This record gives sequence, structure tokens and C-alpha cells, in this order.
Amino acid sequence: MGGLSRRDTEKKIKDCHQLVTSRKIISCLEELFINTNDSMVAYELGHEYEKLGKNKNAVECYERAESLFKVPIYKNMARAAINNLAIEALVAAKKKGRR
Repeated sequence: MGGLSRRDTEKKIKDCHQLVTSRKIISCLEELFINTNDSMVAYELGHEYEKLGKNKNAVECYERAESLFKVPIYKNMARAAINNLAIEALVAAKKKGRR
């Protein structure tokens, strides 16, 4: 985890979320991920990309998080986020096909 304790990493994630713009939050989380290679940082980064509609980036981050998580419930959480984005893409494609 790059030398940071779980508590320190969680505090830094929270600090990133306090920033004003999505771009700054993502930049902060990306830097934190580079420094820690932490699964929860990757997951939070995916969530931020998802909020911006950058689903390809979100899926990449969620997949990275899934591979890094060691606890099955967290692996499942990341997989669920990936599956939800896939379902949303299918629904959007289906709606587009009806027009």
C-alpha cells in the first residue's frame, strides 16, 4: 500500500473528495493511486469517472480495484459497479435503436 496505513489512505481519499471540481478530485485520486496502488483509491477513482459519464475510464478503474481487492465482498462491490455500467450501456443502446 505504498507505506500508508489504511486510516491514512482513507483520510487522503476524504481530502481528495473535499476539492471543488471533479477534475481536481480525479487528479488528487490519480496521484494518490500512483503513490499507493490501493484498491479503494482505484474504486473511488472509478466512481468519480462514472459521475462524469466517462464510463470507459470508470470500468478500467473498477477492474483495477477488483483485481487489487483481497476481500471477496469488496471484489464483488467492484464487479457490481462494472456490471451496472454494462447494463446501462445496453439499455442506452436499446433506447437509441428505438428512435
